[in-house]
Amino acid sequence: MSIISGYGRKFGNYDHDQLVERSKRVVCKQCGGSLTTALIVYDIYGGAGEELYCPHCQKQEFGVEKEIYDLAEYYVENFQFNYFYDMEENDANLQLNISKVCDMISWVMKNIDLLDENGFKENQPDYKYYLRKRRKR
Repeated sequence: MSIISGYGRKFGNYDHDQLVERSKRVVCKQCGGSLTTALIVYDIYGGAGEELYCPHCQKQEFGVEKEIYDLAEYYVENFQFNYFYDMEENDANLQLNISKVCDMISWVMKNIDLLDENGFKENQPDYKYYLRKRRKR
């Protein structure tokens, strides 16, 4: 995999402008650092796409909302959450645990309709819809 930064045209599934806007509001879910757009060359046969990239972790990352990262970091540090209990406790373990909690919080937020592809929603969802849906089961 090769990384090419600063090219400014459309590649892959996402529009360049959409990725730039997303990179302004999301952070890396492992280190909490800012993301940048980069052209990722997947293989030598022409597989390439524009993705969000964390220069600190040096990996492709779609990102998570900053507020969710802050909540996950607080949770892991204050409740000693350790999903990777068989791994040595170090910075890598801490980052992986924060990333796992980010995934869980994001999943919950999406499923209760507080989060979508544009970030947190301005209006509260209609929870009565969910209650009706649950009663039908």
